Amino acid sequence: LARQKATYAQILRNKNDAAKALAAAAAAQRRLGAEIKEMIRKQADRGNIPSEYNGTLAWPMAGDVTQNFGCTGFAWEPPQGSCAHFHSGIDIAAPMYTKVRASGDGTVIFAGPNPYDPYPKAWIVIIAHSTNLVTWYAHLDNANHPIRVSAGDHVDQGEVIAYNGMTGRTTGPHLHWMVELNGSFVNPRLFL
Repeated sequence: LARQKATYAQILRNKNDAAKALAAAAAAQRRLGAEIKEMIRKQADRGNIPSEYNGTLAWPMAGDVTQNFGCTGFAWEPPQGSCAHFHSGIDIAAPMYTKVRASGDGTVIFAGPNPYDPYPKAWIVIIAHSTNLVTWYAHLDNANHPIRVSAGDHVDQGEVIAYNGMTGRTTGPHLHWMVELNGSFVNPRLFL
């Protein structure tokens, strides 16, 4: 009985630790989102970002979709709505150093390690296509093939912005591609 109680107590501690980690990740995402919103506002004030995007987005990389947008069984994804675990983008697996291209014309808002990720940090590029439409590209290589764009750069649809990698928490080389519309992540397939 004492062993069962100890095991149960350890399970509760593990669940508590997991809940704290998910809460910390969600808070970090909110802080980054607030910074990105401010960066977009500044670029829009300079006339570098249009108020609307006229066009469709393109797939940013060739490869196999290994995880779609929406409810998932992967425990490390945070809860959202009625989903115990929710994936906010599309994962595309491909060999290391596959070219990652801009999904549409836009202005690079951020390029570098996610400042709010715990170690190991994922390297990301964020592109504003309009003041309310933003694409995110994560797990980019930062060693052998550094990111090719910088904040403030204008990019054209199809332009190589980076290379597929394994930065951050990942089990293999892939691109985590997200589309943000009006401050919320939405299914990227809606824009293809």
